[in-house]
Amino acid sequence: MKHLVPLVTRDDVHAHCLAHWKTDAFRSSHREGGYIHDVVDQYARLPRFTCETTNDRLERAHFCTWWGLTMRRDDYAAPAVEDLYILHEIWHAAHIPFIPGIGFEAFHGKMERNELEASVASELLVYFKIDGLRESAFPHPIYADRFLNDPAMRLLWRENEVVATNTLLEARRNVMYSKPEGDMDLSERWIRKFTMQNRQWSIVWADRYPDIEDHMHRFQQMAHGGDRKGAADFHIDWIEAEAASDAVDHIPFRDQALLFATIYWANRAKYDAALNGAASKPARMTA
Repeated sequence: MKHLVPLVTRDDVHAHCLAHWKTDAFRSSHREGGYIHDVVDQYARLPRFTCETTNDRLERAHFCTWWGLTMRRDDYAAPAVEDLYILHEIWHAAHIPFIPGIGFEAFHGKMERNELEASVASELLVYFKIDGLRESAFPHPIYADRFLNDPAMRLLWRENEVVATNTLLEARRNVMYSKPEGDMDLSERWIRKFTMQNRQWSIVWADRYPDIEDHMHRFQQMAHGGDRKGAADFHIDWIEAEAASDAVDHIPFRDQALLFATIYWANRAKYDAALNGAASKPARMTA
């Protein structure tokens, strides 16, 4: 972790996000009070903190968003893809609850729900919300195309956006947990595999997650109580103390980063190999 930048006020958060969007589509939606503005406005209800990695292999899958940081990345192939990554992360941060004393299974369940909602927001809803975004994001078919190209879903979206949103959530949930694997395509199979990876992530954090839940709840209460500056200072002191225990890379919770990085990169190699193997097939679907 390096270059930690606090964004204390709501205006600070909005200004930072607006300055860092890479596409006109996201900037316009933000400026004009559209979908992106609404997500950022929810994100801005607490002070936020951005940073960069010091050891990208360890920190890329560390999910620092849960404990208050939004990690900047500048290595995406297309500007729209980078904006979609940031949208995914700030949706996580904007909607995640913190529950002191929560049991492990309930903790895992709330984190999986947050992942489901963030994925639907940044991989499905965004294409319905922002006209023309799909064409600028990925050159190949993606999971969202099955819904974007479905006349029944388009009709439902036009006539009842609330139910359409719930339909997308439940369709994604079905792939995560229930759909028979023999009925799934490549994209769906990897959604299932990454859901299984989420369980491994929770196990990695089994001994430490109560500390994060407790601290983040206190931070949240301080900020909502009116002392955003005090809450920001409190959080920076906490995160820097955690990072100081790593004399090599200044990574908070380095032990958890080491454990999960092995799982993440092994799965990532399998994922990339599967996509490369399917590259010549017309039905290729990737998320």
